[in-house]
Amino acid sequence: MSKDSRASIPGIVKDGVIVPQASQQLAEGTHVEIVVEPESIPAELRAEMLAWDQASDEAWAMIEKWEAEEQ
Repeated sequence: MSKDSRASIPGIVKDGVIVPQASQQLAEGTHVEIVVEPESIPAELRAEMLAWDQASDEAWAMIEKWEAEEQ
């Protein structure tokens, strides 16, 4: 794989660990991005994610301000 390309490798969670379901071997330390298929997200988490997506710019500005104050 080149540095600029992405590959999609299906997997499942088993005992809290993501297990790839493909024959490709990934080198130790490989950075990955986990994308959860929508039908696999529990309804409660989906509702929370939707609420965050709908937050206004003003709300995000307040959150960023609070985070800056904590540091």
